[in-house]
Amino acid sequence: MKQNLFHDALDCFELALKDERGMKDPELWNNHGLALAGLKKFDQAIASYDKALQIKPGATFVDRVEPPVKAEDYYLWWFNRGTALVDLKRYEEAIASLDQSIKIQPNYSFVWFFRGLALFRLERYEESRAAYRRAILLSPNTPYIASKDLLSVQDYVIYYGEAEAKSRLGSYKDTIQAFERGQKIRSENPQVKFFDDNSSENFYETYIDGIRLLDQGENKKALTVFEQLIAQNPSYTNAWYGKADALTALKLYPEAIAAYERVIALEPDDYPSWYKKGNVLRKLDRKEEALKAYEKAIYWSGGFSEVWHNRGVIFYDQNKDAEAIDAYTRSLKANILWGGIAKIDTQYALAATLYRARRYSESLLAVEKVLKEQPQYQEALELRKLIKKILNNGR
Repeated sequence: MKQNLFHDALDCFELALKDERGMKDPELWNNHGLALAGLKKFDQAIASYDKALQIKPGATFVDRVEPPVKAEDYYLWWFNRGTALVDLKRYEEAIASLDQSIKIQPNYSFVWFFRGLALFRLERYEESRAAYRRAILLSPNTPYIASKDLLSVQDYVIYYGEAEAKSRLGSYKDTIQAFERGQKIRSENPQVKFFDDNSSENFYETYIDGIRLLDQGENKKALTVFEQLIAQNPSYTNAWYGKADALTALKLYPEAIAAYERVIALEPDDYPSWYKKGNVLRKLDRKEEALKAYEKAIYWSGGFSEVWHNRGVIFYDQNKDAEAIDAYTRSLKANILWGGIAKIDTQYALAATLYRARRYSESLLAVEKVLKEQPQYQEALELRKLIKKILNNGR
């Protein structure tokens, strides 16, 4: 059935490409390539993606209301080209293509996943794990591992990448579970190599021991473990990250900031460090510095609900209502990556800010959304009374 759909789609795209306008539309060439890839004609698909990439920005999409093609649109065509090269087992070329995609759009999770896959096949395991970690950090709820047709049973590296990602997200139980899955695969496939020697493997397992302690609330003991790892390897990012989390839990905030900054020095694109650093700066009432940290977290992640919400809180405290409204609005539209902040609370914060900005009709609409979801939300009930009184008096 799928094959028939790809054949039908391909016929449509080829008919459209006979038109001169169609030949100048990079998205049409991209879709043509996707249909070919679906039929496992990967060489032809790559040729089609190349046609898309040869068309310069400013071209027009055929029969669409979108504006002309922009430079940032090309990340998806480089990505699709890279995946076709992975299917052809041309891994070095695939990585080069995927890297072009990353240059344009560094926060697209799937490009990092396929980069990890190509690196694993080249037995570049450290780089592979880092790429998988990045993919999962950017989209932690995506079931990458369900891609059975892509992942071999020996590709336990994705579980270690998942473990590191979940630890940075503060999901310690998920961290331990992912690590143990990877460890099980390794024990069942002893011929597969990842660590250069037993001491490196023991080092990694000690890091997981530190995570177990964080999960148990044994923050002082965890801190000791991470500091011992740092003494052995001062550039071991995971240990610095664990140390920062332990220090935060112990409310040693200046020391925690210094540890997050060490992570950032080693991995500038690690958005969780920027986000958590911002959170600690907020606790210290260093609001402008927190906003700058959040800006970096948004840049490297593409933005997520919690970071936009926290920016909104700071702007509200600074009486910058327009900025707060914008931040809360973005938060409501963004994906939840971390948890801990309920969308309904963001919706109420938006309503309260609109009220303070004297945008009463908009505030009423926002507060009604809160009460539709939770009719007994006390603050929202009180706010609705105030708004209705003002609107009625204005008649």
